[in-house]
Amino acid sequence: MTRIYDFDSIMNFRDFGNYPAGEGRHVKAGKLFRSAHFNQASGADLEKLAALGIALVVDLRHKPERDRQPNRWPETPAPTVLQYPDPEDSTDTLAPHEIFIKETLSTPEEARAYMQGSYELRPEDDGFKMLFSQTLKFMAKTGSPILIHCAAGKDRTGTLAAVILSALGVPFETIMDDYMMTMKAVDIESFLEPASQNMAKRYGRAIAPDALRPLFHVEPSYLNRSMATISDADSYIASSLNITPDERRALHAHYLDDGYRT
Repeated sequence: MTRIYDFDSIMNFRDFGNYPAGEGRHVKAGKLFRSAHFNQASGADLEKLAALGIALVVDLRHKPERDRQPNRWPETPAPTVLQYPDPEDSTDTLAPHEIFIKETLSTPEEARAYMQGSYELRPEDDGFKMLFSQTLKFMAKTGSPILIHCAAGKDRTGTLAAVILSALGVPFETIMDDYMMTMKAVDIESFLEPASQNMAKRYGRAIAPDALRPLFHVEPSYLNRSMATISDADSYIASSLNITPDERRALHAHYLDDGYRT
């Protein structure tokens, strides 16, 4: 099967299905996708997206990111779109991580601490909990292919992917392997110097590439922080995300099978 997809202008596009889920079952391939944003999707990219039959797009970005880089999408089929619920009266022009870069970031240690802290807080953030719950409920109701994404398709997307795979009974070791696949799917090093130059222009101060590296890559300590907050995935999915036993059974019926695609 295809795990990492090759698009012209969409980074980190991956199928995060086809994993073992216990009792001889596997997550179906071709139904769970994750990626970075697709603001610059080419015509060929749009054709590839249309062919996947995606019925739900979950945009985990904040409103300033969405406004600055709105997604391009095929005219048909038109998916349901869920977005992070920023306060209606918000006047922010930057997302939280962008404010950190602009006002605080100087060293790799600061970047790593910020990343770990954001992962730790994310599972209990009301906006993310709402999106996580809505995503699982849509999946349970429809059984349709979905696409979850943020800006780079690794952090906010990584936490939600971990929740979805946990709900399907995928062991944590496999979830971590899927999370770390960003380091294979994206040439992180190639982005650091251009990003440093762009941020110097945008924010008016120099930020060394080494200071950006912890923001651009992934490491186990990040996702471990989210999972430590979640603690027991089954309890979190039931109590914090309000997924009923019937919905959990529907998720398994829709997204698990006894086959494995090579």
